[in-house]
Amino acid sequence: MNRYIVPLLVLLALASGCSDSDDKFNEKLMAAVTEGEVGPQGFKTIQLADLTDFDWETMYYFQPNEDYKAISHAIGFKWTGDPVKHGYRRLLFVKGEQVVSYTDYDYEELPLFVYGCQDDKWVYPKGRAEFASFKYCSGTDSSAVYAFIPVRCIGNIQELMENTCPEGTEAE
Repeated sequence: MNRYIVPLLVLLALASGCSDSDDKFNEKLMAAVTEGEVGPQGFKTIQLADLTDFDWETMYYFQPNEDYKAISHAIGFKWTGDPVKHGYRRLLFVKGEQVVSYTDYDYEELPLFVYGCQDDKWVYPKGRAEFASFKYCSGTDSSAVYAFIPVRCIGNIQELMENTCPEGTEAE
């Protein structure tokens, strides 16, 4: 009997450790942000709707350790999903009163810093989901970071474009 219980417990542990995070979207987002060259204005333009293969109305951005209560409060209805893990960030997509998809990305793997924009402040309606992105270096250790902000608000962080990274600096 033990030979059946142990494998069953292992399978249950693996299943409970899985996330419903949309890995396919995460890969598309990483490629859109990190690959290719910036345009003449100093940033890439990313149409978020072009990266999704699901219907959504609003995207929300969440920081590490935000739990279902904070997420439910932000989106305006009850959601019982997992909290955002330490070291991760979450992009959560909503249509009506339903979460249709989300992705949790590891900030060490993809140091994507999402900036708020005037009234949107980490709430991005699909109609205003055209983002500017560029790499800049921050801090004394010159860590590479990718900015992600609605194009209409690029002027709010324009000075970060001047913080170019030394040649060969990769995102950590």
